Amino acid sequence: MGKWKTVRVRQELLTAAERTLETSKYRSLSEFVSEAIQLRLQELRQTREKPPEKRVEYSVIHERLLCSPNHMWAIVTPEGNIRVGLSDYAQKHLKGILNVHVSPIGYEVTRDKPFGHVETWMFKFDLYPPVSGKIVEVNSMLKDKPLMINEDPYEAGWIAEIKPVNVVVLEEELRDLMGPKQYKVWAIKQKRLAQTKLRESD
Repeated sequence: MGKWKTVRVRQELLTAAERTLETSKYRSLSEFVSEAIQLRLQELRQTREKPPEKRVEYSVIHERLLCSPNHMWAIVTPEGNIRVGLSDYAQKHLKGILNVHVSPIGYEVTRDKPFGHVETWMFKFDLYPPVSGKIVEVNSMLKDKPLMINEDPYEAGWIAEIKPVNVVVLEEELRDLMGPKQYKVWAIKQKRLAQTKLRESD
């Protein structure tokens, strides 16, 4: 903003303040300014004292959720397909997802063989399907809003749906997956092991 504009704005504010003084309870300009500052401080204090927003809970989803060692989750849909996505633990370590690349609908996937990847500005993370089968649906919203995985990994940020090969194979593959609590304990152990190896290599 140029100097002349600044002076003009200040003059307009001063004129407005003087007009307020003439028609209100304030006895002086300093009293007017003092009360304005106090009100602003009060607003800021109330903003800071607001309780933090509650984190989204997934208690109902967690009851049906299974997780793989490749940090993918799986859940059986009412149609009998397997909806999959990236775990909350994984997305926290992949902050700021910029792109999501997934194989197209109709593609045959095999458990533990990559069917896509996510990218951050620093990392590329391969996505491994927790079950084998055919991709029957892909979350098209992730194309324009990949950050949905960071914001809501278990609902809006799901990645794909897979139609299982058959019930027998599906049951075997699901048996190898972990429940949420078991997965959380396992992930923490893996993190500690990685940190120990890193210290030993230094």
